[in-house]
Amino acid sequence: MVTTLGSGESGGSVYIMDTSGAIYFPAVSLNADGRLERVASFDRTVWTADCNSDGTQVVLGTNNGAALLNLETGALSWLHRCKSDILSQQFVHSGNVVLCGLRNGSIVPIDVRQRHSSLSSSLTSPITTGTTVPMLSARHNARGRNQSDKAKSSRVISMSSAVCSLVALSSDEHYFLGSSMDGLIKLFDLRLIRKGAIQSYVGHVNSHTHLPLVVDPSETLLMSGGEDCTVHIWSIKTGEQIFAHSVPDGLFTALCWPESGLGLNGFSSLFDLNHSWGAWMGSRDGLFYMHGT
Repeated sequence: MVTTLGSGESGGSVYIMDTSGAIYFPAVSLNADGRLERVASFDRTVWTADCNSDGTQVVLGTNNGAALLNLETGALSWLHRCKSDILSQQFVHSGNVVLCGLRNGSIVPIDVRQRHSSLSSSLTSPITTGTTVPMLSARHNARGRNQSDKAKSSRVISMSSAVCSLVALSSDEHYFLGSSMDGLIKLFDLRLIRKGAIQSYVGHVNSHTHLPLVVDPSETLLMSGGEDCTVHIWSIKTGEQIFAHSVPDGLFTALCWPESGLGLNGFSSLFDLNHSWGAWMGSRDGLFYMHGT
């Protein structure tokens, strides 16, 4: 799934990319081989999005709140309306709850199984190229919305700055990681919201950049790159920093742990056969691979 932010009078869009075969990136950038298919376009800014594990639902973070798009029916509904931009989102592993991180520092967990208000228009099919979907302004249905939003506010988690990344742990979906644009990274438990964070990770540097968090497949290690061009790895359980390495001019805005030891051709990857860990990192200068000993 690929989303565009939108600019000027045009809003953001959602695309689906076919990754079943080898990808020739110059062709994809121009969509010359037809791999990108537009699902829908909207009349407002789309800051972030996430897809559930079975690929049937997409949650969208906009400048007016969160919306849920059903890719099978084309139905579109509001999950949460707010005046603050939603900059980060993450489905928990079951797909029943989505975490929304706001510019004002709030993290709002929303149960997508609950009944939510439908938007004025819905898509007639999962793929409707050329269709722009209008989203009602926040003043519509205000009476019913106020009651539901008050109930949701009791579960809101607060960070000290804009929430730029959220990662839900699949091993126990009550736990999730959040980072804010002042450099704080914390671990939360949805069952203990009122107690605040249960673990913190020290050393990350950020002041205004949308930097990601990633966890390894075993969900024991947490990685992030900072504005100081330093890559950090921490133990998720203890919070101990176990690795830090500075990369000149290395502001990494994309990070990825390999999901297994298999390469694209199904054979063992040479990168991680003899290393304690390894991860891909992307910056404006290109794609890099960093590994342990």
